Amino acid sequence: MSGPGPGADAPAVDEPDAGDGPTDSERPAESAGYILPTTALLMLPLMIFAALAVDVGSWYAEAAQAQKAADAAALAGVPLLATEAEAIAVAKDVAARNGYVDQPGCDVLPCTPTAFPQVVVTRLALNQLRVDIFTTADMMFGRVVSDEPVEIERSGTAEHAPQVPLGNPTSTLGSATDVASGGYVPNYWLRASSDCEGRATGDFIGAGGGCPNTNPNHRDEGHTFIVDVPVAGSYVLQARTSCFERGGAQANASMRFRVFPADTTPLDDDDNTTLPPMADVTVDRPGTDICPADGSGWSRNYDPAPWVTITNLSNAGRYVMQAKNPAPTANVRSLYSLRVVPASQAGAYNYSCSRVGAAGSSGCPNILAKDYLTTLTAAEMFPSGSVGKTEVFLAEIAEFYAGETMRIELFDPADGIDVVRIVDPNGNYVDFSWYSVDCSLYNYRCGRGDYGTKASPITQTCSGTPCISQKDGYSFQDRTAMLEIPLPSDYSCAAPSGQPPDCWWRVEYEDNNSSVIDTTTWGVTILGDPVHLID
Repeated sequence: MSGPGPGADAPAVDEPDAGDGPTDSERPAESAGYILPTTALLMLPLMIFAALAVDVGSWYAEAAQAQKAADAAALAGVPLLATEAEAIAVAKDVAARNGYVDQPGCDVLPCTPTAFPQVVVTRLALNQLRVDIFTTADMMFGRVVSDEPVEIERSGTAEHAPQVPLGNPTSTLGSATDVASGGYVPNYWLRASSDCEGRATGDFIGAGGGCPNTNPNHRDEGHTFIVDVPVAGSYVLQARTSCFERGGAQANASMRFRVFPADTTPLDDDDNTTLPPMADVTVDRPGTDICPADGSGWSRNYDPAPWVTITNLSNAGRYVMQAKNPAPTANVRSLYSLRVVPASQAGAYNYSCSRVGAAGSSGCPNILAKDYLTTLTAAEMFPSGSVGKTEVFLAEIAEFYAGETMRIELFDPADGIDVVRIVDPNGNYVDFSWYSVDCSLYNYRCGRGDYGTKASPITQTCSGTPCISQKDGYSFQDRTAMLEIPLPSDYSCAAPSGQPPDCWWRVEYEDNNSSVIDTTTWGVTILGDPVHLID
């Protein structure tokens, strides 16, 4: 039986017809026709986004440049705030030198500029200056969307740290016995020697004007104080010369006080003395009917010497006062006290307010030594009335000094006192080494005995804490010990709950001699630039 012939019953093979889809070889050409127009449509927004990205980057660059210029202008102007117009002119000049020349328009904030750039300089506080720069950044690639420039505003604020307050946080300075508001006892008197005294008496700037004693640090005007009245009111500035007397001529002189008015340049205390004095008063030591010649009328809790009004103060501001011992001969020294009280309290014995403590108020008037403070401390000032330890206020170091270095000068610091320590606002003893600097800084005592020149750092410890002491053979008579204390970057003031911050540093005296009596002079400065940005 024969099978089918070739192809007779073979399966049929389908052939493509016009209704079937494209073959593989046909698809690429047809897809290209779809992608190209789609890509063309997407290119426009992609180019706009790219253009905006470039423009935004240029805006950030312009804003950063404006910020640097504002900061630089504020830093340059703030030290000159003693004369506000000068500070503003310098700030605008620095902004111009950084590419932002002020155009007519705004002078105060708020500002809606009509011309660019615009530089607005504003005094925010006694020692703060703000600079606002208004500028524009052009649209470059983004002009396909808008050709309007973008407005940019940047500001910088700088602060000029004031001179370190030297004294204590109350309205009374040098009143050894009076208990001020909050229970603070100053524990020392202010002290002034006559020009004819030698510097070795412990008065760093008052003594040694001649007769024939000499002193390279002598100032004819005597000691200078700042009377800071933050709120206008009716106050009286008072002084008294103490009845305390022990160990010879400790308190037997009058004091002359010259007061110069507050002015319009509160950051410059030196120019006040170019004005006529508003008071020139001499306060005598009371007679023997009030101050017995043997000092028996004085006690730790009471000094019978009366307060004498020097002048009335009504305007807010910083008054400058010069205090001088006018005696023409040697061995005539004075112990005196100062205070500012409301006129209604002029007759009160121990009225005082404070800027720290439970009752502390920023409106409390304050009396501060301008740069050096000369004091006398006796064993009677110690809490026990004879021996032990006692603390006295030194200087107020605000938190914005964190990271800086505090320099303390202690002239004649340990004669008669066993140990001197430095205490921070939180009650901690601080580490330090000290130098003797009279020859290197003042060309004084060069070649005269031990430590007459600046030596290598000298480190002493007393009972495990850093100190300055006469032990180990060190002599401080007529010598200046300088110590530098780095403030940590996280330095902070004491912050008692519900009370103002307490940034006051203290000096601790320790003594075991009931007859000790010592005059010393302190000075405190902060090394480095006192100008810094705060915003």
